[in-house]
Amino acid sequence: MSILKNMIHPNSPYKRIWDLFVFLCITYFAIEVPIRLVFPHKLTVGVTHFERFIQIIFGIDLVLNFFTSILKDRLVIQNKKIVAKTYLKSWFLIDFLSAFPFDLFGGFFFEYFGVTDSLKILRLLRSVRVFELFKSLRMLALGADSEDRFKLIEVINPMTFRLIFFVYWTSLFAHWVACGWIYLTPEFLADKDIYTRYIRSLYWSVTTLTTIGYGDITPTTNPQTIYTMGVMILGVGIYGYVIGNISTLLSNLDISRVTFQEKLNTINSFIKYKKLPPQLANRIRSYYINLWENKHGIDETEIWNQLPSGIKIDVSMFLHNHLISVVPFFKNAPEELKREVVLELKPAYYMKGDVIFREGDVPHNMYFLSKGQVEVIKEKTGELLATLNSGSFFGEMSLIDDSLRTATIRAGSYCDVYTLSKDAFSEILRHHPSFAKHINVIALERKQHQSSFKESDES
Repeated sequence: MSILKNMIHPNSPYKRIWDLFVFLCITYFAIEVPIRLVFPHKLTVGVTHFERFIQIIFGIDLVLNFFTSILKDRLVIQNKKIVAKTYLKSWFLIDFLSAFPFDLFGGFFFEYFGVTDSLKILRLLRSVRVFELFKSLRMLALGADSEDRFKLIEVINPMTFRLIFFVYWTSLFAHWVACGWIYLTPEFLADKDIYTRYIRSLYWSVTTLTTIGYGDITPTTNPQTIYTMGVMILGVGIYGYVIGNISTLLSNLDISRVTFQEKLNTINSFIKYKKLPPQLANRIRSYYINLWENKHGIDETEIWNQLPSGIKIDVSMFLHNHLISVVPFFKNAPEELKREVVLELKPAYYMKGDVIFREGDVPHNMYFLSKGQVEVIKEKTGELLATLNSGSFFGEMSLIDDSLRTATIRAGSYCDVYTLSKDAFSEILRHHPSFAKHINVIALERKQHQSSFKESDES
């Protein structure tokens, strides 16, 4: 247990915040170190203290990595020896070189190696870790129950993440290439200020990497020429990668719309093959178009069938509990029965003008109106008895007696409906005998009320 208390969970919210902070520190050095190498300048006391603070952060991060659990095959490994061995074989050397204060030992390194500030370029090695940190920051850790201390949710879409990561690395690489050009060409715009020299070098870097190359800035020495050829080769690769990713991003940006269009083409082929009349064909197309506009091409049934029963029940209660709770004989129903009821609800969709059921039909389902509007009509006279809106229910008496439909229900707009079949409800009552007695009492009272109504009507 002591090991568990001492080790840091890799998905801890605090670890995520720390990773973000380290990521920003790495980005600072990745930008600042090359600039200092090509534009040497004396640091102010404030900047020196700030960089010393960042080095301390890197040192703390190096130590924390020995006490941070690792994830392998979705298993959290908290054994200190395994964690340390894994870290020593992976990122330790890079982290150590980037955190070591070479500038404090400048005299020693100059005496034995003839270098001093150039060793600061070792800090760029830590930029390689940006990929790991950036990937971890794509996920967000949230507190969970005691059995699963931390759960991850994805906060950035994978395609969006790839695009952001690509823009970040491309910008950083263009910056490094620009600094490399200045380093190889000290005479480049030597009479200009450092801001102009950097911007013009960055311009050359971008035009070369994007394979545009206007030719207004060209290499004149062999090192410059070799450097330019290397950047061109990398630029071709980057250009191909950009085009490939953008085309993939655009094709997957709204994949549901593409799927819907394919389905609509199939429907049109079906209509043409079966030679359906124009009015019926338009109703079919209208149905699918309205289904797209309201459901965005989501096949609810397919998703529903793939969910495990435990999640399915919880989702059903969240989505439909308010619908069934307004039904009088469900208000005081036990929670277990409600959970079984919502699990049996089936989605159905109706277009404006569709008849959901007619007066005199044999009842098989009751209906919960999730979205839309329906009209209650007296079939013989055409009289509009009532209008029901979202959140309403109708046809509930079909669950408790065998009487025929007493009115016609017609969709007044596109309707998103959930149905509960009589057979499913009977099976649920079989599991809840006490509630079944309550339903029988309601059914008996309804029959007595109907018979008394008929007698008074006859007299």
